[in-house]
Amino acid sequence: MKTIIALGSNSNQEENISKAQTLLKQRFEGIRFSDPQWIEPIGIESDKFLNCIGYFETEWSLNQVRECLKAVEQIMGDTHENHQQGKVLIDIDLAQYGDKIVKEIIWL
Repeated sequence: MKTIIALGSNSNQEENISKAQTLLKQRFEGIRFSDPQWIEPIGIESDKFLNCIGYFETEWSLNQVRECLKAVEQIMGDTHENHQQGKVLIDIDLAQYGDKIVKEIIWL
């Protein structure tokens, strides 16, 4: 299944995006990433975000992909509490799974 994800970080951005990409490469064979882009924060006060898009094919179910993305966020130490404080170590959103748009990515 064609899958598109969006990664973002507003804290130690370059290191966190790179680490997330490494972890995702270990889980999704053939994943490719766009060049990261600096984006002004939308809806929160914070440092700029560094964002990128990931593309891969998978035979995993939608729920398996979601669980894996959440696990990577947790491995990296990201928490709901951090987000409430405006600190995003890493946010990985599932944007598209097959033909289904799962989440609109507002910074694109």
